[in-house]
Amino acid sequence: MKRVLLVAGILALGACAESAPEAAPEAEETAEATPADMTEWQGGYTLAYEDGTEAVLNIAPGGTYDVTMNDETVTGMITMGDGGAFCYTPEGGTETECWTNGDAAEDGSWVSTSDQGNSVTVTRVEAPAAEAPAEPAA
Repeated sequence: MKRVLLVAGILALGACAESAPEAAPEAEETAEATPADMTEWQGGYTLAYEDGTEAVLNIAPGGTYDVTMNDETVTGMITMGDGGAFCYTPEGGTETECWTNGDAAEDGSWVSTSDQGNSVTVTRVEAPAAEAPAEPAA
């Protein structure tokens, strides 16, 4: 489960790499208690660890997330930390882990590093374009 939390943190950090706007700092008093506005970062991400393990992170509006690794899913809340770090707190948990994103690579991926020294490569998953509904036959 700890690795699943690591994955979630990494994805969140990657979401703010090169193509995404920077988050506005929140007041210190509410930064940990108020969910982050994840509108700019909502969507899916893949996380790749150095040992080959992969995970999928989904960020929803309102600052919630879910991350799935090895058929285990963890949900929780994202808040903004110092310096624009994304801080993940699992549902029912008290341990928060904050992640800072590195610069985006040419392929759009980035490395996110946690406040505990863990790193992961994050890649945003593009949602498939919605197909136009078929026109009724005349």
